[in-house]
Parts: sequence; structure tokens; C-alpha cells
Amino acid sequence: MPTATTGRVATPQSRPRAALPRLLPSRCLLAAVLAPLALAGCASGGATPMGELFRDALGGDGALAERAAEIPFASLALDAEDRSGLVVLGALAEPESYWPTGNRGLVTLRHEGLHATAGLAADLLDTRYSLPEGDVEAPWRLEAPAPFTLTRTWQHEDGLTVQMSASGTLSCDSPAPRELPLAILTLEPCEMRLSWENGQRTQATLWRDPESRRLWAGEEQAWPGGPTLGWEVARPWW
Repeated sequence: MPTATTGRVATPQSRPRAALPRLLPSRCLLAAVLAPLALAGCASGGATPMGELFRDALGGDGALAERAAEIPFASLALDAEDRSGLVVLGALAEPESYWPTGNRGLVTLRHEGLHATAGLAADLLDTRYSLPEGDVEAPWRLEAPAPFTLTRTWQHEDGLTVQMSASGTLSCDSPAPRELPLAILTLEPCEMRLSWENGQRTQATLWRDPESRRLWAGEEQAWPGGPTLGWEVARPWW
């Protein structure tokens, strides 16, 4: 897939059909494509049920915690533009997890942070971090947050792709109680600020475990002018 660097655009391509096969492991691809109105799953390496239960799980916020409690599989509360509700783990290939959203949509997390999407009006295709500690792949995994570089590739609704880098900082406050769909945990709220090559700025709010430094929740604008996605862990997959 050709992309352009430093904000320039490249050749259009079909979407989301082009993105989905690349992002989704083959063992879950067929289920996700053939069940556009249901939540497909292969949690923990095996198949999970599919049908009315998971359609119901996409209901309103008032029923979300109740639905999460009923479903024994790893799940997220997700808010992604035109779709929101509870989604079930589709596949796991550490450090990435794949979350089908219905309507051939997919959200991919890497180290519990936003990595890629498929099926939205405009999609995030890839996320890469460069950190001072080469063996650490995400800034929130550092014990003491340090400056980093982020490079993202995204695709507009017209099919054109853009690649752009940003310099970033992460600052975390003292741990505080954070209500999640199935629990109240003591988490560190962290602000991730990005300064992009084109002079624009975006930021994200992340909530991490102070010991494991895993993310339990996040809200982030994917790129300047791009969609804002929010997610909360209901049942963890680790």
C-alpha cells in the first residue's frame, strides 16, 4: 500500500476492504466479514458465540455494565464515531488485540493503546512509537515518562492516505479511583500531548495501572482533524 510521508497524500485505494485483511488474523477474518451486524469473537484462541446476545450488547449506556457482567469473554466499552457500546475480543496476537465492532468495523489496540481502525469514515492504518528505551514499545510502559516520537498513517474517506510524525510527551498524575464498566480501580491519569509536523496539536487521556503500567481506559483523537475514540476495559484479556 503506497503512502506519502510528511503529510502528503498518495494513491486512493478501496476502504475498508483493503485494511481489514491486513489487520485481522485469518482465523477471525471470515467471522468478522460474514457477521456485519454481530460481534464476532475468538477470545483466548477459541471461538465465542455470535448472534443476538452480542447484538444486544451494543445497547445504551444504562445496560452496558449489566451486559458486560453477563458476557464471560474479554470485552471493551467502546465509543468510535458512529458506533458505541460493548465489544468482545475477536483475536489476540500479543501485544495486539482485535475488536470487531459490527458493520465490518474493527479497532486494534497495541499494548492496550489505540493502534488502528477499519470501517470508520476515515481510518487509522498504523501507529508506531520511537522511545529512548528501545525495548519499550509504548510511552505509558516507561516507569518515568520521557519524550517520544509517534508516526501514524491514516486514510481519508476519499481513499487517500497520509503519513505524519509527531513529537510527544506523557505526564501522569497521582493514582485516583476510576470507575470502569465492571469495577472501580485506582489508576494513574496520564495526559499524552502530540505536536505534529504540520504545526497542529492533539492530546489523549490515558488511565494506567501504577504497577503493571497497562492501560485500562483511554480517549484519543487519532490525528489532527481525525476521529476521537474512547475505550474502557470491561473484562481484561491479560
